[in-house]
Amino acid sequence: MKLNTRNDFRIVLALLFLFLPAANLFAQFEQEDPFADDFEIDQPVVRRNVRRGQWVPSTYQDQAALIEKRVKASIKRKLDYRFETMGAFSSGEYAPFWLVSNRQGLSSLEKSNAYLRVSALGGMLLPNKFGVDYGMDMSINSGFQSSYYIQQVYVDLKYSWLTLSMGSKERWGEMKNPLLSSGGLTWSGNALPMPQMRIEVPEFTRLNILGGWFSLKGHVGYGRYTDSSFREDMALKVSKDNPSYANKILHHSKSAFLKVGNVDRFPLEFIWGLEMYAQFGGEVYNTAAAGVFNEYKKYPSDINAYMGALLPFNATGKQDHDNGNSLGSWHLSFDLTFDEWKYRAYYEHFYEDHSSMLGIEYKNNAQGEKQFVFYGYKRNWFDGQFGIEINAPDGLPFKNIVFEFMKTKDQCGALCVENDDMVERVDGAENYYNHTVYKSYTHWGYAIGTPVLISPIYNKDNSMLYRSNRAMMFHLGVDGRITNKIDYRVLATNTSHWGTYIKPFEEVSNITSLMLECSYWTGDAYSWKFSLTGAMDIEKGGNLLGGTNNSGIMLTVSKVWDIL
Repeated sequence: MKLNTRNDFRIVLALLFLFLPAANLFAQFEQEDPFADDFEIDQPVVRRNVRRGQWVPSTYQDQAALIEKRVKASIKRKLDYRFETMGAFSSGEYAPFWLVSNRQGLSSLEKSNAYLRVSALGGMLLPNKFGVDYGMDMSINSGFQSSYYIQQVYVDLKYSWLTLSMGSKERWGEMKNPLLSSGGLTWSGNALPMPQMRIEVPEFTRLNILGGWFSLKGHVGYGRYTDSSFREDMALKVSKDNPSYANKILHHSKSAFLKVGNVDRFPLEFIWGLEMYAQFGGEVYNTAAAGVFNEYKKYPSDINAYMGALLPFNATGKQDHDNGNSLGSWHLSFDLTFDEWKYRAYYEHFYEDHSSMLGIEYKNNAQGEKQFVFYGYKRNWFDGQFGIEINAPDGLPFKNIVFEFMKTKDQCGALCVENDDMVERVDGAENYYNHTVYKSYTHWGYAIGTPVLISPIYNKDNSMLYRSNRAMMFHLGVDGRITNKIDYRVLATNTSHWGTYIKPFEEVSNITSLMLECSYWTGDAYSWKFSLTGAMDIEKGGNLLGGTNNSGIMLTVSKVWDIL
Protein backbone atom coordinates (compact mmCIF):
# COMPACT_ATOMS: atom_id res chain seq x y z
CA MET A 1 0.00 0.00 0.00
CA LYS A 2 1.13 3.53 -0.61
CA LEU A 3 1.58 6.43 1.75
CA ASN A 4 -0.41 9.60 1.09
CA THR A 5 2.11 12.33 1.87
CA ARG A 6 3.20 15.29 -0.26
CA ASN A 7 6.19 14.41 -2.44
CA ASP A 8 8.05 17.66 -1.90
CA PHE A 9 11.63 18.77 -1.92
CA ARG A 10 12.04 18.48 1.84
CA ILE A 11 11.28 14.77 1.79
CA VAL A 12 13.86 14.16 -0.93
CA LEU A 13 16.51 16.04 1.02
CA ALA A 14 15.67 14.18 4.21
CA LEU A 15 15.95 10.78 2.55
CA LEU A 16 19.18 11.71 0.82
CA PHE A 17 20.60 12.73 4.17
CA LEU A 18 19.49 9.46 5.75
CA PHE A 19 20.70 7.14 3.02
CA LEU A 20 23.68 9.00 1.54
CA PRO A 21 25.40 10.92 4.36
CA ALA A 22 28.36 13.03 3.36
CA ALA A 23 31.68 11.26 3.56
CA ASN A 24 33.42 14.00 5.50
CA LEU A 25 31.02 13.54 8.42
CA PHE A 26 32.31 10.07 9.18
CA ALA A 27 35.29 9.19 11.29
CA GLN A 28 37.11 6.01 10.48
CA PHE A 29 34.81 3.06 11.18
CA GLU A 30 36.17 1.04 14.07
CA GLN A 31 35.23 -2.62 14.27
CA GLU A 32 36.76 -6.01 14.92
CA ASP A 33 38.90 -6.89 11.91
CA PRO A 34 37.79 -10.30 10.54
CA PHE A 35 41.16 -10.67 8.87
CA ALA A 36 43.16 -9.77 12.00
CA ASP A 37 46.65 -11.28 11.75
CA ASP A 38 50.11 -10.06 12.61
CA PHE A 39 52.28 -9.41 9.59
CA GLU A 40 56.03 -8.73 9.61
CA ILE A 41 58.38 -7.67 6.83
CA ASP A 42 61.80 -9.29 6.92
CA GLN A 43 64.50 -6.93 5.70
CA PRO A 44 66.78 -8.50 3.07
CA VAL A 45 70.52 -8.16 2.95
CA VAL A 46 71.31 -5.01 0.98
CA ARG A 47 74.40 -3.69 -0.76
CA ARG A 48 75.47 -0.33 -2.10
CA ASN A 49 74.72 0.47 -5.72
CA VAL A 50 77.95 2.13 -6.81
CA ARG A 51 76.44 3.55 -9.98
CA ARG A 52 73.50 5.40 -8.34
CA GLY A 53 74.55 5.61 -4.75
CA GLN A 54 71.36 3.88 -3.49
CA TRP A 55 70.74 0.90 -1.27
CA VAL A 56 69.04 -1.92 -3.21
CA PRO A 57 68.50 -5.66 -2.67
CA SER A 58 71.60 -7.66 -3.44
CA THR A 59 69.93 -9.55 -6.33
CA TYR A 60 66.84 -9.36 -8.47
CA GLN A 61 65.57 -12.44 -6.61
CA ASP A 62 65.91 -10.58 -3.31
CA GLN A 63 64.07 -7.61 -4.77
CA ALA A 64 61.19 -9.82 -5.95
CA ALA A 65 61.02 -11.51 -2.55
CA LEU A 66 60.86 -8.12 -0.80
CA ILE A 67 57.98 -6.96 -3.04
CA GLU A 68 56.09 -10.21 -2.41
CA LYS A 69 56.51 -9.90 1.36
CA ARG A 70 55.35 -6.30 1.32
CA VAL A 71 52.26 -7.25 -0.70
CA LYS A 72 51.46 -10.10 1.67
CA ALA A 73 51.94 -7.79 4.62
CA SER A 74 49.56 -5.13 3.28
CA ILE A 75 46.78 -7.40 1.92
CA LYS A 76 44.82 -9.41 4.44
CA ARG A 77 42.93 -12.42 3.14
CA LYS A 78 40.38 -14.84 4.53
CA LEU A 79 38.88 -17.96 2.94
CA ASP A 80 36.87 -20.71 4.61
CA TYR A 81 35.52 -23.90 3.09
CA ARG A 82 32.56 -25.46 4.83
CA PHE A 83 30.87 -28.84 4.51
CA GLU A 84 27.56 -29.60 6.22
CA THR A 85 25.03 -32.40 6.07
CA MET A 86 21.66 -32.66 7.81
CA GLY A 87 18.96 -35.28 8.23
CA ALA A 88 15.57 -34.81 9.93
CA PHE A 89 12.86 -37.34 10.85
CA SER A 90 9.45 -36.43 12.27
CA SER A 91 6.04 -37.78 13.19
CA GLY A 92 2.77 -35.94 12.75
CA GLU A 93 1.56 -33.95 9.74
CA TYR A 94 4.69 -31.79 9.27
CA ALA A 95 8.19 -31.32 10.59
CA PRO A 96 8.04 -29.34 13.86
CA PHE A 97 7.88 -25.55 13.60
CA TRP A 98 11.37 -24.83 14.95
CA LEU A 99 12.96 -27.40 12.63
CA VAL A 100 11.51 -25.39 9.72
CA SER A 101 11.55 -21.72 10.76
CA ASN A 102 14.29 -19.06 10.68
CA ARG A 103 16.72 -21.23 8.69
CA GLN A 104 17.10 -18.91 5.68
CA GLY A 105 14.65 -21.08 3.71
CA LEU A 106 16.96 -24.10 3.81
CA SER A 107 14.30 -26.27 5.44
CA SER A 108 11.32 -28.44 4.60
CA LEU A 109 7.86 -29.23 5.95
CA GLU A 110 8.29 -32.88 4.94
CA LYS A 111 8.54 -35.33 7.81
CA SER A 112 11.78 -36.76 6.41
CA ASN A 113 14.26 -34.49 4.68
CA ALA A 114 18.00 -34.06 4.26
CA TYR A 115 20.63 -31.95 2.55
CA LEU A 116 24.32 -31.87 1.77
CA ARG A 117 25.76 -28.36 1.70
CA VAL A 118 29.14 -26.96 0.63
CA SER A 119 30.30 -23.36 0.66
CA ALA A 120 33.34 -21.17 0.15
CA LEU A 121 33.22 -17.78 1.85
CA GLY A 122 36.10 -15.35 1.86
CA GLY A 123 37.34 -11.83 1.53
CA MET A 124 40.30 -9.53 1.08
CA LEU A 125 41.16 -6.25 2.77
CA LEU A 126 43.56 -3.79 1.16
CA PRO A 127 45.57 -1.11 2.99
CA ASN A 128 43.81 1.76 1.19
CA LYS A 129 40.41 1.00 2.82
CA PHE A 130 39.25 -1.01 -0.19
CA GLY A 131 38.07 -4.56 0.29
CA VAL A 132 35.97 -7.35 -1.17
CA ASP A 133 33.92 -10.18 0.30
CA TYR A 134 32.65 -13.08 -1.79
CA GLY A 135 30.82 -16.32 -1.32
CA MET A 136 29.38 -19.38 -3.04
CA ASP A 137 27.03 -21.62 -1.06
CA MET A 138 24.89 -24.44 -2.48
CA SER A 139 23.11 -27.60 -1.37
CA ILE A 140 21.76 -30.88 -2.74
CA ASN A 141 18.42 -31.70 -1.12
CA SER A 142 15.98 -34.52 -0.48
CA GLY A 143 12.40 -33.79 0.58
CA PHE A 144 12.70 -30.07 -0.23
CA GLN A 145 10.88 -27.85 -2.73
CA SER A 146 13.87 -28.23 -5.07
CA SER A 147 16.52 -30.92 -5.47
CA TYR A 148 19.21 -28.25 -5.13
CA TYR A 149 19.54 -24.66 -3.89
CA ILE A 150 22.08 -22.02 -4.75
CA GLN A 151 21.76 -20.61 -1.26
CA GLN A 152 24.28 -17.80 -1.60
CA VAL A 153 26.33 -16.30 -4.39
CA TYR A 154 27.50 -12.74 -3.83
CA VAL A 155 30.27 -10.19 -4.14
CA ASP A 156 30.57 -7.23 -1.74
CA LEU A 157 32.77 -4.33 -2.83
CA LYS A 158 33.85 -2.18 0.11
CA TYR A 159 35.42 1.17 0.65
CA SER A 160 35.79 2.38 4.22
CA TRP A 161 32.27 2.36 5.71
CA LEU A 162 30.42 1.95 2.37
CA THR A 163 29.52 -1.37 0.69
CA LEU A 164 28.07 -2.31 -2.69
CA SER A 165 26.55 -5.79 -2.26
CA MET A 166 25.52 -7.82 -5.32
CA GLY A 167 23.86 -11.24 -5.37
CA SER A 168 21.97 -13.55 -3.02
CA LYS A 169 23.17 -13.36 0.56
CA GLU A 170 21.80 -14.55 3.90
CA ARG A 171 20.65 -11.64 6.06
CA TRP A 172 18.98 -11.56 9.47
CA GLY A 173 16.47 -9.21 11.06
CA GLU A 174 17.60 -5.86 12.43
CA MET A 175 18.57 -5.73 16.12
CA LYS A 176 17.50 -9.36 16.72
CA ASN A 177 19.51 -12.30 18.03
CA PRO A 178 19.39 -14.64 15.00
CA LEU A 179 19.69 -17.79 17.12
CA LEU A 180 17.21 -16.93 19.89
CA SER A 181 14.67 -14.42 18.56
CA SER A 182 11.36 -15.45 17.01
CA GLY A 183 12.32 -13.22 14.07
CA GLY A 184 11.80 -9.67 12.88
CA LEU A 185 8.37 -8.50 11.75
CA THR A 186 9.55 -7.11 8.39
CA TRP A 187 12.61 -9.27 7.71
CA SER A 188 13.45 -12.35 9.76
CA GLY A 189 15.78 -14.67 7.84
CA ASN A 190 12.98 -17.22 7.50
CA ALA A 191 12.82 -17.34 3.66
CA LEU A 192 15.35 -18.08 0.94
CA PRO A 193 17.62 -15.13 0.06
CA MET A 194 16.71 -13.30 -3.13
CA PRO A 195 19.18 -11.76 -5.63
CA GLN A 196 19.51 -8.04 -5.16
CA MET A 197 21.87 -5.08 -5.35
CA ARG A 198 22.31 -2.97 -2.22
CA ILE A 199 24.23 0.17 -1.41
CA GLU A 200 24.69 0.08 2.33
CA VAL A 201 26.44 1.26 5.42
CA PRO A 202 26.19 -2.19 7.03
CA GLU A 203 27.43 -1.33 10.51
CA PHE A 204 26.94 1.69 12.73
CA THR A 205 29.46 4.32 11.66
CA ARG A 206 30.24 7.18 14.00
CA LEU A 207 29.68 10.76 12.88
CA ASN A 208 32.67 13.00 13.51
CA ILE A 209 30.45 15.79 14.82
CA LEU A 210 28.71 16.71 18.08
CA GLY A 211 31.29 14.96 20.21
CA GLY A 212 31.01 11.61 18.43
CA TRP A 213 27.75 10.69 20.17
CA PHE A 214 25.86 9.86 16.95
CA SER A 215 26.21 6.89 14.58
CA LEU A 216 24.32 5.96 11.42
CA LYS A 217 23.72 2.88 9.29
CA GLY A 218 21.30 2.03 6.49
CA HIS A 219 20.83 0.69 3.00
CA VAL A 220 18.94 0.99 -0.29
CA GLY A 221 18.40 -2.14 -2.37
CA TYR A 222 16.57 -3.57 -5.37
CA GLY A 223 16.09 -7.20 -6.29
CA ARG A 224 13.73 -9.78 -7.72
CA TYR A 225 11.70 -12.66 -6.36
CA THR A 226 12.76 -16.05 -7.75
CA ASP A 227 9.54 -17.97 -7.00
CA SER A 228 7.47 -17.23 -10.14
CA SER A 229 7.12 -20.90 -11.09
CA PHE A 230 6.18 -21.83 -7.54
CA ARG A 231 3.44 -19.17 -7.36
CA GLU A 232 2.03 -20.36 -10.68
CA ASP A 233 2.07 -24.01 -9.58
CA MET A 234 0.23 -23.20 -6.35
CA ALA A 235 -2.37 -21.18 -8.26
CA LEU A 236 -2.94 -24.06 -10.72
CA LYS A 237 -3.55 -26.41 -7.81
CA VAL A 238 -6.22 -24.04 -6.52
CA SER A 239 -7.87 -23.56 -9.93
CA LYS A 240 -6.75 -25.09 -13.22
CA ASP A 241 -9.19 -22.97 -15.22
CA ASN A 242 -8.59 -19.54 -13.66
CA PRO A 243 -5.36 -19.54 -11.68
CA SER A 244 -4.81 -16.25 -9.86
CA TYR A 245 -1.20 -15.31 -9.22
CA ALA A 246 1.61 -12.80 -9.79
CA ASN A 247 5.06 -13.55 -11.12
CA LYS A 248 8.28 -11.68 -11.98
CA ILE A 249 7.77 -9.57 -8.85
CA LEU A 250 10.40 -6.93 -8.09
CA HIS A 251 11.75 -6.26 -4.61
CA HIS A 252 12.79 -3.02 -2.94
CA SER A 253 14.07 -2.31 0.54
CA LYS A 254 15.64 0.54 2.45
CA SER A 255 16.47 1.36 6.03
CA ALA A 256 17.95 4.10 8.17
CA PHE A 257 19.07 3.73 11.79
CA LEU A 258 20.40 6.33 14.21
CA LYS A 259 22.34 5.41 17.34
CA VAL A 260 22.79 7.98 20.11
CA GLY A 261 25.48 7.18 22.63
CA ASN A 262 29.08 6.16 23.10
CA VAL A 263 29.59 3.07 25.23
CA ASP A 264 33.21 4.11 25.92
CA ARG A 265 31.86 7.16 27.78
CA PHE A 266 28.44 6.11 29.05
CA PRO A 267 26.86 2.62 29.27
CA LEU A 268 23.42 3.54 27.83
CA GLU A 269 22.80 3.74 24.05
CA PHE A 270 19.59 4.56 22.19
CA ILE A 271 18.74 3.28 18.68
CA TRP A 272 15.88 4.49 16.51
CA GLY A 273 15.27 3.33 12.95
CA LEU A 274 12.91 2.62 10.08
CA GLU A 275 12.72 -0.26 7.58
CA MET A 276 10.65 0.02 4.39
CA TYR A 277 10.01 -2.82 1.93
CA ALA A 278 8.00 -3.06 -1.27
CA GLN A 279 6.74 -5.52 -3.84
CA PHE A 280 6.24 -3.87 -7.22
CA GLY A 281 6.17 -4.55 -10.94
CA GLY A 282 5.49 -8.05 -12.19
CA GLU A 283 2.76 -9.70 -14.22
CA VAL A 284 -0.63 -10.55 -12.70
CA TYR A 285 -3.16 -13.12 -13.90
CA ASN A 286 -6.88 -13.28 -13.02
CA THR A 287 -6.75 -10.78 -10.20
CA ALA A 288 -9.21 -8.11 -9.16
CA ALA A 289 -7.74 -4.83 -7.87
CA ALA A 290 -9.60 -1.63 -7.00
CA GLY A 291 -12.84 -3.28 -8.12
CA VAL A 292 -11.51 -4.07 -11.61
CA PHE A 293 -10.92 -7.64 -12.78
CA ASN A 294 -7.94 -8.26 -15.06
CA GLU A 295 -7.23 -11.55 -16.81
CA TYR A 296 -3.72 -10.25 -17.37
CA LYS A 297 -1.97 -7.04 -16.39
CA LYS A 298 1.65 -6.01 -16.50
CA TYR A 299 2.54 -3.58 -13.74
CA PRO A 300 5.11 -0.82 -14.33
CA SER A 301 8.78 -1.77 -14.02
CA ASP A 302 10.43 1.26 -15.62
CA ILE A 303 12.58 3.89 -13.93
CA ASN A 304 9.48 5.67 -12.64
CA ALA A 305 8.36 2.48 -10.92
CA TYR A 306 11.78 2.15 -9.26
CA MET A 307 11.62 5.76 -8.09
CA GLY A 308 8.05 5.25 -6.91
CA ALA A 309 9.20 2.35 -4.74
CA LEU A 310 12.11 4.42 -3.40
CA LEU A 311 9.89 7.41 -2.57
CA PRO A 312 6.41 5.97 -1.89
CA PHE A 313 4.81 9.34 -1.20
CA ASN A 314 1.86 10.21 -3.37
CA ALA A 315 -0.66 13.01 -3.19
CA THR A 316 -4.01 12.12 -1.68
CA GLY A 317 -6.15 10.15 -4.10
CA LYS A 318 -3.26 9.42 -6.50
CA GLN A 319 -2.23 6.05 -5.13
CA ASP A 320 -3.22 2.75 -6.70
CA HIS A 321 -1.91 -0.78 -7.10
CA ASP A 322 0.47 0.36 -9.84
CA ASN A 323 2.54 1.77 -6.98
CA GLY A 324 3.04 -1.71 -5.51
CA ASN A 325 2.72 -3.07 -1.98
CA SER A 326 4.62 -1.09 0.65
CA LEU A 327 5.12 -2.15 4.26
CA GLY A 328 7.73 -1.79 6.97
CA SER A 329 8.46 -1.30 10.64
CA TRP A 330 9.75 1.19 13.16
CA HIS A 331 12.51 0.11 15.57
CA LEU A 332 13.33 1.40 19.02
CA SER A 333 16.07 0.01 21.27
CA PHE A 334 17.80 0.84 24.55
CA ASP A 335 21.16 -0.89 25.17
CA LEU A 336 22.86 -0.92 28.58
CA THR A 337 26.45 -2.22 28.52
CA PHE A 338 28.64 -3.01 31.52
CA ASP A 339 32.00 -4.75 31.74
CA GLU A 340 30.54 -8.27 31.67
CA TRP A 341 26.79 -7.87 31.26
CA LYS A 342 24.73 -6.31 28.50
CA TYR A 343 20.98 -5.62 28.44
CA ARG A 344 18.77 -4.64 25.52
CA ALA A 345 15.10 -3.64 25.51
CA TYR A 346 13.59 -3.26 22.03
CA TYR A 347 10.33 -2.61 20.24
CA GLU A 348 9.41 -3.18 16.59
CA HIS A 349 6.17 -1.74 15.24
CA PHE A 350 4.93 -3.23 11.97
CA TYR A 351 2.82 -1.15 9.57
CA GLU A 352 1.01 -1.67 6.27
CA ASP A 353 0.08 1.93 5.38
CA HIS A 354 0.08 5.54 6.57
CA SER A 355 -2.51 4.97 9.31
CA SER A 356 -0.30 2.61 11.31
CA MET A 357 3.00 4.09 10.16
CA LEU A 358 2.33 7.71 11.12
CA GLY A 359 -0.97 7.61 13.02
CA ILE A 360 -2.75 9.74 10.40
CA GLU A 361 -6.13 9.45 8.67
CA TYR A 362 -8.17 11.30 6.06
CA LYS A 363 -10.93 13.79 6.71
CA ASN A 364 -13.04 15.69 4.19
CA ASN A 365 -13.22 19.46 4.63
CA ALA A 366 -16.20 21.67 3.77
CA GLN A 367 -15.13 21.82 0.12
CA GLY A 368 -14.97 18.02 -0.13
CA GLU A 369 -11.17 17.93 -0.23
CA LYS A 370 -9.35 15.29 1.78
CA GLN A 371 -7.01 16.41 4.52
CA PHE A 372 -4.70 14.58 6.88
CA VAL A 373 -5.73 14.19 10.52
CA PHE A 374 -3.27 12.99 13.16
CA TYR A 375 -4.65 10.40 15.56
CA GLY A 376 -1.37 9.57 17.27
CA TYR A 377 -1.23 6.58 19.57
CA LYS A 378 -4.92 5.82 19.20
CA ARG A 379 -4.18 3.94 16.00
CA ASN A 380 -2.47 0.60 16.20
CA TRP A 381 0.76 1.51 18.00
CA PHE A 382 0.57 -1.46 20.36
CA ASP A 383 0.68 -3.88 17.43
CA GLY A 384 4.29 -4.98 17.39
CA GLN A 385 7.03 -6.97 19.06
CA PHE A 386 8.45 -6.12 22.49
CA GLY A 387 11.68 -7.81 23.54
CA ILE A 388 14.37 -8.07 26.22
CA GLU A 389 17.81 -9.58 25.62
CA ILE A 390 20.43 -10.33 28.27
CA ASN A 391 24.06 -11.19 27.45
CA ALA A 392 25.88 -12.78 30.41
CA PRO A 393 29.60 -13.30 31.12
CA ASP A 394 31.35 -16.67 30.87
CA GLY A 395 31.10 -19.10 33.77
CA LEU A 396 27.30 -19.10 34.08
CA PRO A 397 24.95 -21.89 32.93
CA PHE A 398 23.51 -19.54 30.30
CA LYS A 399 25.09 -17.10 27.88
CA ASN A 400 22.15 -15.25 26.29
CA ILE A 401 18.46 -14.94 27.16
CA VAL A 402 15.75 -13.46 24.90
CA PHE A 403 12.13 -12.89 25.90
CA GLU A 404 9.63 -11.53 23.35
CA PHE A 405 5.96 -10.60 23.31
CA MET A 406 4.16 -9.95 20.02
CA LYS A 407 0.63 -8.71 19.29
CA THR A 408 -0.91 -8.19 15.85
CA LYS A 409 -4.62 -8.22 16.79
CA ASP A 410 -5.49 -4.54 16.30
CA GLN A 411 -4.65 -3.74 12.67
CA CYS A 412 -6.42 -0.36 13.06
CA GLY A 413 -9.74 -2.10 13.70
CA ALA A 414 -12.03 -4.46 11.86
CA LEU A 415 -13.47 -2.04 9.27
CA CYS A 416 -12.11 -0.48 6.10
CA VAL A 417 -14.66 1.92 4.58
CA GLU A 418 -14.16 4.81 2.17
CA ASN A 419 -17.08 6.73 0.71
CA ASP A 420 -17.04 10.10 -1.03
CA ASP A 421 -20.12 11.11 0.93
CA MET A 422 -18.56 10.31 4.30
CA VAL A 423 -17.20 13.13 6.39
CA GLU A 424 -14.45 10.88 7.71
CA ARG A 425 -12.81 7.77 6.33
CA VAL A 426 -12.77 4.58 8.42
CA ASP A 427 -9.49 2.84 7.71
CA GLY A 428 -8.74 -0.54 9.27
CA ALA A 429 -8.58 -4.30 8.64
CA GLU A 430 -5.04 -3.90 7.36
CA ASN A 431 -4.75 -7.65 6.78
CA TYR A 432 -1.04 -7.89 7.60
CA TYR A 433 1.18 -9.56 4.97
CA ASN A 434 -1.74 -10.23 2.59
CA HIS A 435 -2.26 -8.18 -0.59
CA THR A 436 -4.84 -7.99 -3.37
CA VAL A 437 -2.33 -8.13 -6.25
CA TYR A 438 0.73 -9.97 -4.91
CA LYS A 439 -1.24 -12.33 -2.64
CA SER A 440 1.22 -12.34 0.25
CA TYR A 441 4.55 -11.06 1.52
CA THR A 442 6.37 -14.38 1.06
CA HIS A 443 9.21 -15.97 -0.90
CA TRP A 444 8.71 -19.58 -2.02
CA GLY A 445 5.74 -19.72 0.35
CA TYR A 446 7.81 -18.87 3.44
CA ALA A 447 7.14 -15.74 5.47
CA ILE A 448 9.68 -12.98 4.83
CA GLY A 449 8.54 -11.39 8.10
CA THR A 450 7.90 -13.29 11.31
CA PRO A 451 7.28 -17.03 10.81
CA VAL A 452 5.02 -17.02 13.89
CA LEU A 453 2.10 -15.91 11.67
CA ILE A 454 2.41 -19.34 9.99
CA SER A 455 3.66 -19.20 6.42
CA PRO A 456 1.26 -19.96 3.54
CA ILE A 457 3.46 -22.95 2.62
CA TYR A 458 1.51 -24.79 5.36
CA ASN A 459 -1.88 -24.21 3.67
CA LYS A 460 -3.43 -27.52 2.62
CA ASP A 461 -5.62 -25.73 0.06
CA ASN A 462 -2.45 -24.32 -1.63
CA SER A 463 -3.61 -20.75 -1.08
CA MET A 464 -0.82 -18.17 -0.95
CA LEU A 465 -2.64 -16.06 1.64
CA TYR A 466 -1.96 -16.01 5.39
CA ARG A 467 -4.81 -17.78 7.17
CA SER A 468 -4.10 -16.04 10.46
CA ASN A 469 -2.41 -12.67 10.88
CA ARG A 470 -4.15 -11.73 14.15
CA ALA A 471 -2.10 -13.33 16.89
CA MET A 472 -0.53 -12.95 20.33
CA MET A 473 2.82 -14.58 21.10
CA PHE A 474 5.09 -15.25 24.09
CA HIS A 475 8.57 -16.46 23.23
CA LEU A 476 11.68 -17.49 25.20
CA GLY A 477 15.14 -18.27 23.83
CA VAL A 478 18.16 -19.34 25.91
CA ASP A 479 21.60 -20.60 24.99
CA GLY A 480 24.74 -21.42 26.92
CA ARG A 481 27.73 -23.71 27.33
CA ILE A 482 27.77 -26.91 29.41
CA THR A 483 31.49 -27.59 28.92
CA ASN A 484 34.13 -26.01 26.69
CA LYS A 485 33.04 -28.43 23.93
CA ILE A 486 29.29 -28.76 24.51
CA ASP A 487 26.72 -25.98 24.18
CA TYR A 488 22.94 -25.87 24.00
CA ARG A 489 20.03 -23.79 22.68
CA VAL A 490 16.39 -23.75 23.84
CA LEU A 491 13.39 -22.13 22.11
CA ALA A 492 9.87 -22.10 23.55
CA THR A 493 6.98 -20.27 21.83
CA ASN A 494 3.28 -20.06 22.63
CA THR A 495 0.98 -18.34 20.14
CA SER A 496 -2.78 -17.79 20.03
CA HIS A 497 -4.35 -17.21 16.61
CA TRP A 498 -7.67 -15.51 15.77
CA GLY A 499 -7.51 -15.82 11.95
CA THR A 500 -8.07 -12.61 9.96
CA TYR A 501 -10.70 -9.90 10.20
CA ILE A 502 -12.06 -11.06 6.83
CA LYS A 503 -12.12 -14.76 7.83
CA PRO A 504 -11.95 -15.09 11.60
CA PHE A 505 -11.56 -18.50 13.21
CA GLU A 506 -14.58 -20.00 14.92
CA GLU A 507 -12.29 -21.13 17.72
CA VAL A 508 -8.99 -19.64 18.88
CA SER A 509 -6.05 -21.78 17.78
CA ASN A 510 -3.25 -22.22 20.32
CA ILE A 511 0.18 -23.50 19.30
CA THR A 512 3.10 -24.32 21.61
CA SER A 513 6.41 -25.02 19.85
CA LEU A 514 9.49 -26.28 21.73
CA MET A 515 13.07 -26.98 20.65
CA LEU A 516 16.21 -28.25 22.40
CA GLU A 517 19.54 -28.36 20.57
CA CYS A 518 22.87 -29.69 21.86
CA SER A 519 26.12 -29.28 19.94
CA TYR A 520 29.53 -30.90 20.39
CA TRP A 521 32.65 -29.16 19.03
CA THR A 522 35.91 -30.94 18.33
CA GLY A 523 38.91 -30.97 15.99
CA ASP A 524 41.50 -28.29 15.36
CA ALA A 525 40.15 -24.91 16.51
CA TYR A 526 36.77 -26.66 17.04
CA SER A 527 36.32 -27.08 13.29
CA TRP A 528 33.98 -30.09 13.62
CA LYS A 529 30.46 -29.59 14.95
CA PHE A 530 27.88 -32.30 15.73
CA SER A 531 24.38 -31.06 16.59
CA LEU A 532 21.34 -33.04 17.73
CA THR A 533 18.06 -31.12 17.77
CA GLY A 534 14.69 -32.24 19.10
CA ALA A 535 11.46 -30.29 18.60
CA MET A 536 7.72 -30.64 19.00
CA ASP A 537 4.45 -28.75 18.40
CA ILE A 538 1.30 -28.95 20.50
CA GLU A 539 -1.69 -27.49 18.63
CA LYS A 540 -5.14 -27.02 20.12
CA GLY A 541 -8.26 -25.65 18.48
CA GLY A 542 -7.04 -25.40 14.90
CA ASN A 543 -5.06 -26.93 12.05
CA LEU A 544 -2.51 -24.26 11.13
CA LEU A 545 0.29 -26.81 11.57
CA GLY A 546 -1.71 -29.78 10.34
CA GLY A 547 -4.07 -30.18 13.28
CA THR A 548 -1.86 -32.81 14.93
CA ASN A 549 1.02 -32.75 17.38
CA ASN A 550 4.29 -32.80 15.47
CA SER A 551 7.59 -34.07 16.88
CA GLY A 552 10.97 -34.80 15.35
CA ILE A 553 14.75 -34.85 15.57
CA MET A 554 17.47 -33.37 13.39
CA LEU A 555 21.13 -34.39 13.18
CA THR A 556 23.62 -31.94 11.66
CA VAL A 557 27.34 -32.48 11.05
CA SER A 558 29.57 -29.68 9.78
CA LYS A 559 33.27 -29.11 9.19
CA VAL A 560 35.11 -25.83 8.49
CA TRP A 561 38.52 -25.60 6.82
CA ASP A 562 40.33 -22.32 7.39
CA ILE A 563 42.27 -22.05 4.13
CA LEU A 564 43.62 -18.51 4.53
